[in-house]
Amino acid sequence: MKSIGFVLLLLAFFSPRPCYATDFSKLYKKVSPSVVLIKTNRYVEKVTEKGVVQSRQGGLGSGVLIEDGFILTASHVVHIADRIEVKTVDGKIYPARTVGSIPLADLAVIRLITPLKNMPTAKIGDSDAIDIGAEVFIVGAPYGLTQTLTVGHLSGRRTSEDSTALIQTEFLQTDAPINRGNSGGPMFNTKGEVVGIVSHIRSFSGGSEGLGFAASINMVKRLLLDNPPVWTGMEFVPMSKTLADAINVPFPNGILVQQVAYGSMGDRFGLQPGRISAVIAGQNLLLGGDVIIGIGGEEVSATPDGMRRARRYAKSLKEGDTMEITVYRNGSKVQLTASKPDPTTL
Repeated sequence: MKSIGFVLLLLAFFSPRPCYATDFSKLYKKVSPSVVLIKTNRYVEKVTEKGVVQSRQGGLGSGVLIEDGFILTASHVVHIADRIEVKTVDGKIYPARTVGSIPLADLAVIRLITPLKNMPTAKIGDSDAIDIGAEVFIVGAPYGLTQTLTVGHLSGRRTSEDSTALIQTEFLQTDAPINRGNSGGPMFNTKGEVVGIVSHIRSFSGGSEGLGFAASINMVKRLLLDNPPVWTGMEFVPMSKTLADAINVPFPNGILVQQVAYGSMGDRFGLQPGRISAVIAGQNLLLGGDVIIGIGGEEVSATPDGMRRARRYAKSLKEGDTMEITVYRNGSKVQLTASKPDPTTL
């Protein structure tokens, strides 16, 4: 009997211990009030057989309050939106506007038009301090289902190491489920600090079984918070020789304007968007809009050097200074001007 008892004791000691999932309930209660639902509308004009027709397109995303009514989100959620509404955890809805956006990094910051005092905000973390394999969780509104939590791990880091990249980026890879509506929402570490802003997924079906990616919060600090950019509110495609020849434009290095958001810097310049749908070299385009060929007296170029020149020019101007761009419109060069706005009050 003693030997049997000894064997049972050994089995109990060396048997695999049950593995329990981390309980995020307390952290969820702490951080979820800072997470918001973002609804957008944009108006698109197209030339049809019936003339110019305007249609409204709605959008859905998430965001996170950080301070003074400012909300971090993804650029593709708000960049060319004409109207933005923010729904907070208590069900209240507030109008908002975009104040800064960087489409190449899929980052944007919006602000409530009338910020309220004592709104719940999230704490910004350090994305360099989180290791691959660490647990993370995401709070957002997949398919519009607000305050939904999903859990996973940091499964990789993806940086733009290509010397031809227009901007240096870093995205955190995760296996936490991400769906439509999660875009722009926060990725938290186990301290409840924001370490990323949800950007996109890679999936064969478009569902959450693929890999998710979030812009690292340190990239957010570097590109968006430390040096607030002007919101251009413009969707564009770089010209190429093929495209220039196809639409008979003698500026193969220009930028073809696709859409322009109301109230944005592009709108203040008076840029004209495209209206005629076309497919050229397999690319869906809107033709008939302006082609930007110069910024601040220098030739436009969709290259890393061209981007640096454009940023230097914008940074050299003070608020209220006149900004200049040159466009190719209806066969002629046209110079457009607008005053540089305060990015926090645009």
